[in-house]
Amino acid sequence: MKSLAIYLSICGLSLALPNAAGEVKANSSLEVKVSAPRSSVCVGDKAITIDITILNHGQSNIGFDSHHLHVNVGYGALFDTTTMKRRTEGIAIQQDRMASGSDQQTIIALEQNQAYVRQVSFPLPSSFFSQPGFYLLMPSVSIDAFSLKPDPKTGIIFEVRDCD
Repeated sequence: MKSLAIYLSICGLSLALPNAAGEVKANSSLEVKVSAPRSSVCVGDKAITIDITILNHGQSNIGFDSHHLHVNVGYGALFDTTTMKRRTEGIAIQQDRMASGSDQQTIIALEQNQAYVRQVSFPLPSSFFSQPGFYLLMPSVSIDAFSLKPDPKTGIIFEVRDCD
């Protein structure tokens, strides 16, 4: 961590550190947004892809190692379109990290009002997504143990369709 702080200092960046609530603040304001390139998947699809965007709205530049970026996702079943009934089940999936498969350290440097966008795929367990219907995806993003709090309204509703 010390070498990362020295690197960031040389590059004119400030290190993202947590406040008392565990949120990352570094003389800046980071915002997390999520979106889905597709609003539906087919029953039997193995994964869903989402875009995670981290925006620096702060007064100073920030930097972090992409290998320290983690994301978890919770799924909720909302409505079964076959039976036309409401569903209330949920599951959680943990992603080890958002970094690419590379073992190489990658420093992400965000200047003021700059964004970092990463596409992440999450598995769709067939036991949970076996029924056509509407589902909710709720992600949470962290840098190491420090949580970046997405807007509570950032959940993505998507449809699982019978594509046969």
